[in-house]
Parts: sequence; structure tokens; C-alpha cells
Amino acid sequence: MLLQVEAAETRKRNVKHKATRRENSWVREELLCRREYFWSPACVANPALCFADATETILQNNVYSSAGSAIYNGGIVEVKKRFANHYTILANYTLSKAIDNVTDFNSDYSPFNATCLKCDRGLSDFDQRHKVVIAAVLASPFDRSRVFGGFEIAPIFTYNSGHPFNLLAGADINSDGHFTNDRPPGAGRNTGVGPGFTDFDMRLSRAFNLGEKTTLNFTAEAFNLANHTNYSSVNNVVGADFGRPFTAHGSANLYPNQPLAFTAAFPARQIQLGVRLSF
Repeated sequence: MLLQVEAAETRKRNVKHKATRRENSWVREELLCRREYFWSPACVANPALCFADATETILQNNVYSSAGSAIYNGGIVEVKKRFANHYTILANYTLSKAIDNVTDFNSDYSPFNATCLKCDRGLSDFDQRHKVVIAAVLASPFDRSRVFGGFEIAPIFTYNSGHPFNLLAGADINSDGHFTNDRPPGAGRNTGVGPGFTDFDMRLSRAFNLGEKTTLNFTAEAFNLANHTNYSSVNNVVGADFGRPFTAHGSANLYPNQPLAFTAAFPARQIQLGVRLSF
């Protein structure tokens, strides 16, 4: 009786061991099949075949890898001149272009077609083709005057062209269970042209000498002095039926919930006053 029980237990262990080996073998074969299927020509040609989930039980399957690339080319021209002891002028111009195939380490910025990373190569979100800055510091030449002495004015003008933005379909075009990065058919990445930025700031100060080492300084600073409206974002969900040309611009004549409408703006004119005592 004891021998029969031991023999039965041995057979159970052998059966369990064989079942485990068959299960591990099946898992390896399944992974290999998925890997080959993922990179198969049919999958590359039609990503929906690769990502479609017939059971509709997988909401999203994200795979992260260090495969992104970026390149930046730029040049700057700058002029700076100081006149005597009271005037300084600075001006610079930057021409640049930034290209990449990924924006951020986030599934919302994943490639539209995960089997073709190079298809997402386009202008970077940070691309800024033109940038101009002109600044000056102008001090009062009447150092000994109680009325006109101690003044200093510092204006600064800034202009830069708009950043590109990505046109989104707002629907799951390729049936991969992820719709936040799908573009209208035929649209490349970041083909939209964002709004430019123009700004004029000013700083005015007056210093009073109260002693050999004591100075009282009053300042008035204005940001966006011209109160120019600078839009900061565009409603880039344009729908799956959006067609060429894809170099779309935002519009101020649309409601924010409409495609290509401006949805936000940078602050309007701001003025602040300050006083500083140095001793």
C-alpha cells in the first residue's frame, strides 16, 4: 500500500512537471509569434492588423524604448554697443530649426504608427524659426541735476515666430486602442503653424542719494505695454475628415470649441511698482 501511494505521488509530480514544460514552451512560442507578427510586412503596411484587439479586452498596451532622436540647427547674430557711460543698446536675431520624432516620455505623444517611428519625424514642438530681441538701457546724463538726474529707462522688444502644433483626428484611426495621438489621414506630425509672439516691456527707475552709502530707488515696470494679444494655444483637434493643406493656422474668429480656434492667451498689460532702500 505504501509503495502504491509513493508511486502515485511520483506520477503526479512527473505529470505536473511535463505540463509546466509544455506551458512554458507554449508561452515562448506565443511570444515569438507575436514578435514576428508585430514586425511582419502586413503589420507594417497596415498597423490596424497588429494592434486590433478582436476580444476588445485590452484598452491600451504601451511599450517604452529609448529610440527617439532630435537635431537642432541655429545661428545667432548679435550687436551690442555702449555709448559713453549712459547708453547701451543690444540687438540679436536667431534663426533656427529643430527636428525630432518624439515630444515627450508620455503615451499621449507616442507615434501615430508605432511600427514606423521615422514617419513621425517632423518639426519639434520647441521649434522657433525666428527670434528678435532689441533692448536698451538709457540713463540720464544730468548726474548733478536734482530734477532730471537719477533717471534710467530700459525698454525691451521681443518677437518670435510661432511654434508648430500637431493636428489630431480625435478618433482611433488605426484601431490601436489609443486615439490621443492619431492624425487625419495623410497629415504629418506638427504641420500646424502656431501664433507668433510680440511683446514690448519697459522699466523706469529714479534713484535718490540720501547719503554717502544710502540710496532710495523707485521703479515702475510694465509688461506687454502695448497690450498686444498674444495667443498661446490652438484647438488642434480638427477631425478625421480634415484635408489638405495641413499647414493650418489658428484663427481668432472662431469659438474656442471649434477646430483651429485659439483657446488661450498670454497675460495682457501688467504694471508693477516697487521701492528699494540700499544702505
